[in-house]
Amino acid sequence: MNTPETVTTVLAKLAELRIVAALCGGWAEEALGIIPPRPHKDIDLVVEANDFSAIDQALIDGALKNEIAAKRFAHKRAFVFSETMVEMYLVQNRANRLVTMFWGDTEYVWRDPLVAVTQLYGTSIRAVTQENLLRFRRSHKSHEPWRWSDPNSLLPHLQPY
Repeated sequence: MNTPETVTTVLAKLAELRIVAALCGGWAEEALGIIPPRPHKDIDLVVEANDFSAIDQALIDGALKNEIAAKRFAHKRAFVFSETMVEMYLVQNRANRLVTMFWGDTEYVWRDPLVAVTQLYGTSIRAVTQENLLRFRRSHKSHEPWRWSDPNSLLPHLQPY
């Protein structure tokens, strides 16, 4: 079930794995008061890191389970937690700019600060700022969404060593 408790459990699990993540998407919009409370189909996160190596290792080791191989891209990883899809976008610091490289070749620059601390049903969480959320939604077409269905965009699924 996709509940506020699921969101905070996922964030806590990632923090336990030393993965720096912040809420993005609908749950972040709700936490920041941009939208009223409503059901959410997934949990969107940004992961602040140089690469996905910590996430990939957690998927290989089983610390994170149920990877969605069809969502393994240069800019994204996804897994299922408690019957809820969790999607993670990579945000890298490149030359003092916060960047997501969609498909590995399409740059999207986030505004600094990327995140703010807010509340989700009484729990303190990190969420992408309102400015970044609204800009990200408006720029959707620049992320070349048609490439989701291009099999050449997928990265190979990692197998345990």
